[in-house]
Amino acid sequence: MLTFNKVSFRWPKASTYCLNNLDLTLNQGERVALVGDNGAGKSTLLRLAAGLLKADEGQITLNGVDLSQLKAQQRAMSIGILFQEAEKQIFHSSIKDEIAFGLKQRKLTREQIDQYTEQALILCELTELADKHPLDLHAGQRRMVAVACLAALSPPLLLLDEPSRDFDAHWLRIFEKWLAHCQQSGTTILTISHDLDFVARHYSRVIHLSGGNIINDGPPSCVLCTEELQEPGELPSPTLYALNQALSLNYPDTPEEWSHSWLNRMR
Repeated sequence: MLTFNKVSFRWPKASTYCLNNLDLTLNQGERVALVGDNGAGKSTLLRLAAGLLKADEGQITLNGVDLSQLKAQQRAMSIGILFQEAEKQIFHSSIKDEIAFGLKQRKLTREQIDQYTEQALILCELTELADKHPLDLHAGQRRMVAVACLAALSPPLLLLDEPSRDFDAHWLRIFEKWLAHCQQSGTTILTISHDLDFVARHYSRVIHLSGGNIINDGPPSCVLCTEELQEPGELPSPTLYALNQALSLNYPDTPEEWSHSWLNRMR
């Protein structure tokens, strides 16, 4: 669905490339997480995938079409992006108007706009707040408003930048319910996250980016156990992965398997 072919990018006046000759393919329906230290190139890659930046070298294609040849409105039909700060993409005075905005750009009927807006409000549990000003809400609720805008449009490709940020346990549950709904619908999801427990729960493929290069790409049970992600620092490994490595246990597929392995280890 999305391909990077020998893509390089360098910020103006920078002496080195932020991304170096990068190759990457995402298939329809894949759930892929990007991990790595700050400055690894994750946000740059996401913005290139959205068409917000243009590669200096190489080609990015969406469903076989060169992304640089698509107009913004064409990209918006296929790609939904969630920024780190929800305030950067909220500009209406009520939640329901914010959600309806993208639907209006698609020139849907009033009945369709109302229907999809209501469905998004229900899915994201914002119905009681529909007439509130988004900036009167707390950070987690504002973030969920931005999510509801994506829920209403249901784009086939989602690009999420630190999506679990700002959520308490209540709103994280609601967000994860929406994420599961997207997965069941076959949506392709590319996510940046420093929350590796969140990554382990929801993503079937993890790409470790470092210095603009992909240094590891595979299932979470392999990538999240690598030595680079186990070292103390700003990017700690998920608790269960680190525990299994410390106890020399293979990572299990079910809680029952882990319990069995743990009991054997204790014996």
